[in-house]
Amino acid sequence: MTIENLFEIFGENAETQKMAIFASVFIIQNRLQTTCDELETDITMKQWLLLAMTSVFPVPPTLTAVGKLMGCSRQNIKKLAASLEKKDFLHIEQNSKKASAVSIVLDKKTQEYVENTNELHDEVLRLLFQDFSDEEIALFYEYLKKLYNGLERIDKLSGRRKSK
Repeated sequence: MTIENLFEIFGENAETQKMAIFASVFIIQNRLQTTCDELETDITMKQWLLLAMTSVFPVPPTLTAVGKLMGCSRQNIKKLAASLEKKDFLHIEQNSKKASAVSIVLDKKTQEYVENTNELHDEVLRLLFQDFSDEEIALFYEYLKKLYNGLERIDKLSGRRKSK
């Protein structure tokens, strides 16, 4: 079975297309992680994502804040950060504002890594999106925001079920 077969099977109507989209989210994530891990051997795709998400915060974020942004547990983020700390990409320190919180502080090696891998990352994005027009990318971006809205509703459902 190929991905094309999957689209043929599920392409009949909106309900089966929803199933195909749902399955595809996981398939795409797995394939991106596998292929990008093969391209870049210094750090894993999940470690790269942690660095990228940490860099968008204006101040060093807590493990919990990065976990919420990435959709991971604090413990998962702590494991990823500890691994990156051993490789000198970041360091973990006590948060100055809240004694119980731990923050992630990016180190110089992260900036060097970004500069050294910038061309590779640009090529990956180019290859991934070369079949899309600018208008399609803009639409896809809007559709992703709608998927996140749906995910928030599922989170609420999950919270209601846990409280019962």
